[in-house]
Amino acid sequence: MNLLWPQIIMLFWALCPSVQGHCNKSSKTANLNLSVTYELPTFTADFPVQNMVTLDGLIYVGAVNRIYALAPNLTKLSEYHTGPLLANETCGQTQATGNSNRVDNHNIALVVENIYDKGLYSCGSADNGVCRRHVLDEDNGLKTVDENVYCFTDKLSPAQGPVGDSNVVVSPSGSQVLNVESNVIKFFVGNSEIPSTRNMSGNAMHPHTISIRKMKTSQNGFTFFSNLSHMDLIPSLKGKYYLRYIYSFHSGPFTYFLTVQQKSWNSQTYHTRIVRMCSSDLVIRRYVEMPIECISTNKRRRRSPTDEKVFNILQAAHVTKVGNDVELQRQLMVEEGDDVLFAAFAQGQPDSPEPTPNSAVCVMSLKNLNNLFKMQMQHCKTRDPYHFTSSNKTSCYNLVRAGRGWCLLRWEEEGILLEFWHKDLMNTLVTSITVVPVHGRTVAYLGTADGRHIQVKKVLICQEMTLLITKIPLIGPGCGQLTTCLSCLLSSRVTQCGWCNGQCTRKSQCPSSSEWTQDYCTPVITKVSPMSGPVRGSTAVTVCGYNFGFDKTENFKTSMVSVEVAGIPCKLIRQENINRCVCVSIFRVFDYPSIQDPVIHDIFPTFGPKSGNTMLTISGAFLDTGNKLVVTVGKAVCEIQSLTSTMLTCKTPPNSVRSKQPVKLSVDLVERHAPVTFTYNEDPVINRIQPLRSFVSGGCTVSAHGFFLQSGLQPQMVLSTGPHSAVFHVVSLS
Repeated sequence: MNLLWPQIIMLFWALCPSVQGHCNKSSKTANLNLSVTYELPTFTADFPVQNMVTLDGLIYVGAVNRIYALAPNLTKLSEYHTGPLLANETCGQTQATGNSNRVDNHNIALVVENIYDKGLYSCGSADNGVCRRHVLDEDNGLKTVDENVYCFTDKLSPAQGPVGDSNVVVSPSGSQVLNVESNVIKFFVGNSEIPSTRNMSGNAMHPHTISIRKMKTSQNGFTFFSNLSHMDLIPSLKGKYYLRYIYSFHSGPFTYFLTVQQKSWNSQTYHTRIVRMCSSDLVIRRYVEMPIECISTNKRRRRSPTDEKVFNILQAAHVTKVGNDVELQRQLMVEEGDDVLFAAFAQGQPDSPEPTPNSAVCVMSLKNLNNLFKMQMQHCKTRDPYHFTSSNKTSCYNLVRAGRGWCLLRWEEEGILLEFWHKDLMNTLVTSITVVPVHGRTVAYLGTADGRHIQVKKVLICQEMTLLITKIPLIGPGCGQLTTCLSCLLSSRVTQCGWCNGQCTRKSQCPSSSEWTQDYCTPVITKVSPMSGPVRGSTAVTVCGYNFGFDKTENFKTSMVSVEVAGIPCKLIRQENINRCVCVSIFRVFDYPSIQDPVIHDIFPTFGPKSGNTMLTISGAFLDTGNKLVVTVGKAVCEIQSLTSTMLTCKTPPNSVRSKQPVKLSVDLVERHAPVTFTYNEDPVINRIQPLRSFVSGGCTVSAHGFFLQSGLQPQMVLSTGPHSAVFHVVSLS
């Protein structure tokens, strides 16, 4: 026979809880419908598009094996086939080898000129670095892109010998070619050096890394101004040093290149540099490099290294005039007409020039960049660029004597630029950027690696290695993707979107009989809590919905909201947000069904132990009216457990002595008293139980002996045996 000893015995009075009144999350959260489509001018190429330029309103497209001329509406006007080519069909062709395999001709560079004739230069990967010239007009007649085309080497006479290195312009690894026109056609060329890239055409000719050349007046090729008009990676770094030219531009008296390269010849870390050269120089003698990176940090907090996100690998860039964008002028401290550089950076993979899909856009003033160059050179914080000079010695750049010397300098410290776009784009790789002024604002258009287009621009959208070109208006394709009034009116005024008949549209699409607005959204109420309030009570009413107190800052403005509840003004007490407001109303009459007067009819039980925890039931009418309900027994709060309009239960608080205490219900500052008091009795005391042991099968009657066992109305007994417990009903009290 097994005997179980009771471990705990106690008497208790049971109960349970309840909650009231919050706004559910608005169902109007889907602000963008990405399935909306628009009919826009498009052009589909036969091969992947690689470069685009414009001249006199026409668009010229460089693709693999093709050059296209397009009208402003993207209608094809003409095309020229650059490939696939046999070895003896290429520009700068070598002696035929008998190889009959054709190779694709990738468009490395596409450049326009407007001095001798309107011309287009196309430089392909299969043409051994040599360019073709397309004469676009001659004797005042417009030519098609395929009508008058020649390779520079075609005009060389046999006496002039083989192709000179001045005509080898581009590299199969990628090139940046910039036409800086003065009284001659002058090309600044930067050719990438990628260790893993092989010459696509199989030709051994290798272009200079960086160079300045001009077109001959005979228009049959290029020539260098001198043997100091170019420089190359030192021989020991050929095929070992990573150097990629990403972007080139001209501003003021300078020509610039942006590169991604190794931090040093023996380093496996990578960063971005800006290269500056004097546009008027005929030889490379005023050349300087400076590392730059884009740092995203929380401007609202004091800057610390842990808050910084460094974006070191440039992906794309665009230079534009500030224009009359007052906000951009203020942020960058520049003036109208100043040049600014928009640069899209990515966080690099560890010890690699390859990007991760995390991007940021930095905005840099060219005036500030040039001041940085000047300041560092004046303080002699410069040294020779080893990859071009095989020297790391520190040099002091003499600004007075610089015009008579050949100076190759690089800033010895990292450039840090904190003027960055208001958001970095995590999980997004930005691969292209164009910036245009629209209605007094500077609008950046970003293209991403997964084919998305962020923001708007007028010119042409094409992703690298895509077949499709799309023309998008400056103000964007439309407004239909914005599905709520709030998202519609918070869109930039550049888009010219407004709200009409429950849709986001442009004004021209809104019927004349309807209202079109860019200023306000009609408030919509979805829930009010509580649904009733007491007479003369000060009830806090929560109104849920959307578009409350809306303005263009997306803040809640009290001055824009007026609330009435049951015909009575409700004073706003909390500035929450555009989806929730709280006001206080004092109801004085019974004219509306929602104005009610709570009444207590009775309480049960009317007594309990002074230790509290008695489940007190209050019966009456309209007990659930109002917003803030408080039950007190004496001066202590009776914690509410459940609530209906006719019944309320709460757990009595403890009291220090035996006494009678009033029961009171407070509803929004209105007080209602119970008709009887609640009596606190002495707590029960148990001094012994019988029997002390029993059978496992149970069936034994257990007696508890003590004092004040009738202090509570419905005592119960709990018998615990290890992890198990059982509740027993008390069958008699004496």
